[in-house]
Amino acid sequence: MANGLVIIGLVLITLGWAVQLYYSRVRKVFALSMKFVVIYVVGCLLLVMDGLRTGNSVIWILNLASAVLASLAGYYAKKARG
Repeated sequence: MANGLVIIGLVLITLGWAVQLYYSRVRKVFALSMKFVVIYVVGCLLLVMDGLRTGNSVIWILNLASAVLASLAGYYAKKARG
């Protein structure tokens, strides 16, 4: 059975994608939503914590890389907006 950190992390990542889809599809705003970035990064960090806790190096390293890349994308998207 999956533990709580994994479930919460994946729910947050899914929620982040839902927010981004809403902004893109409904509002027709195709820029990267900062709400998406924050929710996505938090979800990834919860998965990093679970990977560290369970000793699964591949999982926590890949999720940390995802969190860093999403943070950088959000930073540059915000910087481009001014």
